[in-house]
Amino acid sequence: MRRKIKNTLIYLFLRTLLWGVACLPWRLALSLGAALGWLFQAAVPGERRRALASLASAFPELSAVERGRLARRTFAAMGRNALEFFKLHAYSARRITGLVEAVEGRQHMEAALARGRGVVCLTAHLGNWEILPILTNSLGWPSAVVAQRLYDPRLDALLNRFRERRGVRVIQRGRVTSEIIRCLRRNMLLGVLNDQDTDVDSRWAPFFGRPAKTPVGIFRLIRKTGSALVPIFIARQPSGKNRVYIEPEIPLPASEDLEADLQAGAARSNQVIERFVRRFPDQWVWFHQRWKSRQPEA
Repeated sequence: MRRKIKNTLIYLFLRTLLWGVACLPWRLALSLGAALGWLFQAAVPGERRRALASLASAFPELSAVERGRLARRTFAAMGRNALEFFKLHAYSARRITGLVEAVEGRQHMEAALARGRGVVCLTAHLGNWEILPILTNSLGWPSAVVAQRLYDPRLDALLNRFRERRGVRVIQRGRVTSEIIRCLRRNMLLGVLNDQDTDVDSRWAPFFGRPAKTPVGIFRLIRKTGSALVPIFIARQPSGKNRVYIEPEIPLPASEDLEADLQAGAARSNQVIERFVRRFPDQWVWFHQRWKSRQPEA
C-alpha cells in the first residue's frame, strides 16, 4: 500500500511538472533543469557517491577535485535533459527536431538502409537520447525502439504515448523476437541502448579498461537478420541545442564460432560507446553502476 501511494504521488508530481514546464520558455527550462540537477546531487548523496565511484574507475588520472566538478556537471546535464524532455511533451515532432542543430554522417545510415535488411542503431544513455528516434523518423527513416517496462504502468504509458504520437514504434523489452524481426525486415531502424549492466544475456567486455557485463542480444539479432549495426549518438552543444553523430556500420564477424562472435560484438560496441563517453564525459549517466556485476573467477 505504501509503495502504491508513493508511486501515485510521483505520477501526480510528474504530471504537474509536465504542465508547469510546458509554460516555460525552452532556454529557461534548460537553466532551471541544470539548477535542479545540481540540487539533486546535493540532496541525494548516495547518487553522487555512485557517480564519483564510477568516475574514479573510468578516470583514475583525474584528481578528486576534478572528478567532483565532472560529477556536478553530469547532474546539471541530466537536469537539463529531464526538463527538456518534459518540455518536449508540448512540442510536435517537427519542433523537436528543430532542437537539433546538425546531423553528421547521414550517408552512413543511408548506405546501411540501402541493403534493405534494417538497421540496429547502437546508442547509449548519452545526451537527450529520447530525441534520437523522433529525429530519425522525421528524416524519413521509420524507427522503433526497444523499451524497458517502467515500474509504474501509468508512467510507462505516459512515456510510450509521447514516443508513439511522434511516429516512433515502441517494442516492450521481453516481447517476442518476431516483432523486432518484422521491423527489421521492413527496413526500419531499431534503437537499442546497450550501455548498462542489466539482467539479460550478456558477455564480459572491456569498458574504460575494466570488464563490464555487456548485453549481446543485438548481436544474436543481427546474426539472424543480416541487419547493419550503425552507431548513432546525440550530445548537447554550447549553444544549448543538440548535435547527432552517425558513424559507419560496425563490421561484425559471422563465423561458425558463435561465442567468439558474441564476444567480439560486445567488445566492439563498448569501444564505440566509450569513445563517445570520453568525448562528452559530462553527458553520460555516471550514477548508473556500470561495473556493478563482478566477473566470475575463471
